Amino acid sequence: MMECLDREEIDKMLVRKGIGTLAMVDGKQPYSIPISFGYDPEQMVCTIQWGKGDGSQKDQAIESNSNVCLTVYEQDIDDEEVWRSIVITGEIYEIEEENEERAYASLASNAEFPTDVGVWGVPFEDVEFRLFGLSTENCTGRKFASKYNGWG
Repeated sequence: MMECLDREEIDKMLVRKGIGTLAMVDGKQPYSIPISFGYDPEQMVCTIQWGKGDGSQKDQAIESNSNVCLTVYEQDIDDEEVWRSIVITGEIYEIEEENEERAYASLASNAEFPTDVGVWGVPFEDVEFRLFGLSTENCTGRKFASKYNGWG
């Protein structure tokens, strides 16, 4: 059984879940990574950050093709038979300096970061970050169950 999530349900889930899988195109190959994100429901934008690296695969992929797909999913904590997923497609873009404060606030509010993580052996405070946005204008959300359980 499957149901579509409405915009309010999508927004609530994106605020609740701060981690997903970001898929990019690296040349002709798909390239997908787990990534933390913040969500600003007023602007309907996911904020993503990653460390600047010399020629990182993420940087190369988005510089050659900025079209991405972010997938977020969860299993219902009250009913393990029920799952929800959101698929967001669009062009990732670097956030302008004048919008950074709001973007960092959305990361602080709901991104799921591991504690005390260095990037490739570099202390966190020494890492320079790139900050990106992804509009949720093109997204779909679904709720589905492995058993019908009478809903639908």
